[in-house]
Amino acid sequence: MKNMGLNHSRKLLAPTVSSAIAIIAVTNYCIFRILGTHGSTEQMFAAIWPMAVPATVTVILVMSTLYHMLEEAFDELEQRRAELLTKAQRDSLTGAASRELFNERLSQALARFHRTKEKFAVIMLDLDHFKRVNDLHGHQSGDELLKKAAERLQSQIRATDTVARFGGDEFLILQTDLARPSEVRRLCERICTELQNPYEIGSMQLRLATSVGAVVANKKMEKPEDYVRAADTALYEAKRSGRSCFRFYSDELDQQLRRRDQLERDLRQALETGLGVAVHYQPQIGATGRLTGVEALFRWSHPQLGDVPASEAIEIAEECELIDLLGDFVFREAAAIARQHPSLSVAVNLSPAQFSRSDNIAGKMRDLARKERIEPSQIEFEITERLFMESSGSDSQIQNLRNSGFRVALDDFGTGYSSLSYLRRFKVDRLKLDKSFIANADLHENIAVVRAAVGLAHLLGLEVIAEGIETELQEAVALESGCDVLQGHRYGLPMAADRLEAFISEELRRAA
Repeated sequence: MKNMGLNHSRKLLAPTVSSAIAIIAVTNYCIFRILGTHGSTEQMFAAIWPMAVPATVTVILVMSTLYHMLEEAFDELEQRRAELLTKAQRDSLTGAASRELFNERLSQALARFHRTKEKFAVIMLDLDHFKRVNDLHGHQSGDELLKKAAERLQSQIRATDTVARFGGDEFLILQTDLARPSEVRRLCERICTELQNPYEIGSMQLRLATSVGAVVANKKMEKPEDYVRAADTALYEAKRSGRSCFRFYSDELDQQLRRRDQLERDLRQALETGLGVAVHYQPQIGATGRLTGVEALFRWSHPQLGDVPASEAIEIAEECELIDLLGDFVFREAAAIARQHPSLSVAVNLSPAQFSRSDNIAGKMRDLARKERIEPSQIEFEITERLFMESSGSDSQIQNLRNSGFRVALDDFGTGYSSLSYLRRFKVDRLKLDKSFIANADLHENIAVVRAAVGLAHLLGLEVIAEGIETELQEAVALESGCDVLQGHRYGLPMAADRLEAFISEELRRAA
């Protein structure tokens, strides 16, 4: 570093010294010319000497001072440059490599692979439900946890490997010089085991699982970004598989990724144009046998791929920020049914992503109801436990919805590990028992479990809807257990709006 500063100093100093010497030479020459016509050579040198010597000494002293000043300035400049380079190459919070440094090393590994066939792997991971740490314990605790996670990752790799922070709670690992692909699997196993051990954060002990995705070098991928994207795809598959596990990228996953990219593009167009998207309605039958309401369900028929599962379409909409567009579409369609049949309750599903994207979802829904000319009391919003796990402040938003006149139902009750705690904490109007409650093969056990759930709900002042009713026996179990409303294929599959009108007319004639 110091030699670089000296080289710069010399480059700048050389023209200055040359100029000074030239000035002295010109000055001496002028004196020589003036005295040369009026005096002898001895007189000329006698006149020049007293001026030339001090001038030369002065120039040398000035140049020496400038040299040292420039040397110090460039040393400081190089030190600052080194600090900035280090900052650019390291994550400021965790000390892990930055994206830029990771991409540089990945490019080098890819070049070696093409040149010498030296294998490498890219691993992407994140901490499952990390957002809850920030929401419940504050960002300072979250930052401390990230630091400890980065340290644990660093302890699991070799000196030739690289750990980088990709962003948020996501990390990337570059594993180089692989002798066997099994080395990647062993590292993924160690990561899952090490990162799920408890973290000591202040006086707290926190435990988080980890999802991991990995891809090994292959001839099909030519760019560094291909590997990062492939690892991200494998990570996504790990999350879909239940989290707290690892998955490898494969050709099958690649096909899924391409399908997903196509669906993302086409879903936006379908929602903007209204082509191929629709809302179907499934009847909800009261214990007395009369139609009390319907549930609005999104449907998408892709022109090339056919019917896309609603869960897949909604998941894509959440990820590519189309969920508001999709939610508004479903609400408008449901409002049309509510407007035509004021006595019916119309259930509409609300995604946690809709809550996280708005801090006043109740106000937005009031505006939509007013625009569609319906009463809020006709709409029942269905939410799941995932909302409470992913969206902070959801309890106040739910209360605002109820204060605005809408009803709220907790859907899929019984599928999560903390349903009872949510019932105690959050105020809803209805409970929808998951179909697994009714599908138990043991009739006596089935009735006892459902009766207990219904009794608890009634004790809390909630109505109960039994989902997934398909047989006469399941209907009998639900009614015997005290369920207020029944829903399932026994009463009708989800149907288009025109078919629903015929169904309602038939129900009205039957009731008359």
